[in-house]
Amino acid sequence: MQGGGDDRGDDRPGPTQGTGTSPTTPGPSPTTSRPDTSPSPADGTIPAGYLGTWTTTIDNADGEHSRSLTLQQGEPGDTVLSLVADGPTKGGGTYHCVFEGRLSAKPGTDGALSIGPTTVKVGQPRSACTPGAATQVALLPDGTLQRVNTSSGERLTYRR
Repeated sequence: MQGGGDDRGDDRPGPTQGTGTSPTTPGPSPTTSRPDTSPSPADGTIPAGYLGTWTTTIDNADGEHSRSLTLQQGEPGDTVLSLVADGPTKGGGTYHCVFEGRLSAKPGTDGALSIGPTTVKVGQPRSACTPGAATQVALLPDGTLQRVNTSSGERLTYRR
């Protein structure tokens, strides 16, 4: 079961004003700007607070296992969850799995997301990557995200 982006501004200096004379021919006429009516990535069924990448780790006898869960906008039936799982295997090897999950239904009044069983998109080794059960994903008051396996009750908490 399973981050954020880095916005960097442009640090180049802006245009400078010259002290020369004005041009004698008129410049292009200003264009009328229309408001951007295209939907933003946050518009849609899934509340914006869920969108983006979340991470966590699991420590057990085999070592540290990382999880990176990404939620994207979508409607019921769409693939909205991608989960990358990496870690050590018994015997000293490693695994790398990529799972995908579909939104099962529109979020409830509490905003929680119901995600159907996941499918394996990448599995190395394949035997280490088995499809997952249906889960429920919820934002917690402290800003973390919790994913709960609806069959077993197993929980993982993710941070941005």
